[in-house]
Amino acid sequence: MTTKDYSGEECISELKIDAKYFIFAYMKVSVWMSAYNHEKYLAQCLDSVLRQRTNFDFDIILGEDCSKDRTREVALEYQKKYPEKIKLFLPEKNIGMMEMDLATWGLCKGEYLALLNGDDYWTDENKLQTQSDFLDNNPDTVICFHKAKVEDETNGSSFETVYLEPNDTMPIESLLLGYNPIMTPTVMIRNLWKIPDWYRELPYGDMPLYLMLAQKGKIKYIDRLMSVYRVHSSGQWQGESVYNNLLKDLKFYKVMNEKLDYKYDDLIKIIFAQRYFDLIIIDIDKKESNRQKNF
Repeated sequence: MTTKDYSGEECISELKIDAKYFIFAYMKVSVWMSAYNHEKYLAQCLDSVLRQRTNFDFDIILGEDCSKDRTREVALEYQKKYPEKIKLFLPEKNIGMMEMDLATWGLCKGEYLALLNGDDYWTDENKLQTQSDFLDNNPDTVICFHKAKVEDETNGSSFETVYLEPNDTMPIESLLLGYNPIMTPTVMIRNLWKIPDWYRELPYGDMPLYLMLAQKGKIKYIDRLMSVYRVHSSGQWQGESVYNNLLKDLKFYKVMNEKLDYKYDDLIKIIFAQRYFDLIIIDIDKKESNRQKNF
C-alpha cells in the first residue's frame, strides 16, 4: 500500500498484511525533521541520527521545503542509501515551516517523536535510547529534554544551556515567562496530540507544541549533554530582526491565550506588556539614531 506526497514520490506506509487482519507495524520512535537551505549541515545531521544505538526500531520523517541550495539532493542521496529508515516529504513548491509541520506530522507513526532540524545534530549515540527509556519509566511525562551545546556561527562563540528549575520538572509558567532552555534537538515527546488547523496561523511551531502537550502531562529535564543547536544568520529566528520577532511573539501569545482558554491570561498579559515595552524602546532608539544622522 502506498500514499503520495506532493512531489509524486512514493511514501511507503507502515501497513502490513496478515492472513486475516490489517496490522500496523509498531514503531517506537519517529525522528521528526525538516530542512531548508541546510546543504552544508544535513549530512552531519543525518549521520548523527543513523549512528544511534537502540534496542528498538526508529524511522526518520524528513520534509525538505524546496531549498535554494542542494539540500534536497543530499536528502535524496541519504534516502537512497537507507530506504527502509528514511521517509521523505517533498513538496513541488515551498510551503513554509508551519505547513511543513502539518504535512509531516501525520507521517510520524512512532510512539515517541524526537525533534530535529536539518542544521542541528546529536552528539550522543545513545540519545534516543536514553530519552525513550526515560519516557517509558516516567508515564506522567509528555516531554523530556536535555542539555545542549549552542554554537553561534555569527560570532564563533559557544555555550551550554542552563536549566534553572530546582528539580527536573519544568512548570509551564516558567516556560511561558522565563528563560527557555528547551532547544529543538533535545526534545522527545509522546505522540498523543494531533496538530490542529489553527497551528498554521502561528509564526513558529515549537512553543505551541510544548504548551499544548503540557496540558496532558509533565515536562522533565535530563541533565546530559547530547545535542548541538546551531545559531546562524539564515535560521528561521536568527534571520529576522528583533522588531519582527517581537511582533511574531505578540501574534503567537494572542492565539495561544485563546487556545489555552485564557488559563494563563495573567501571565500572558505580563508578556504582552514586556513585548510592547521592547517595541517602544526600539522605536525610540531608531528615532534617536535618525535624529543624530540628520545633524
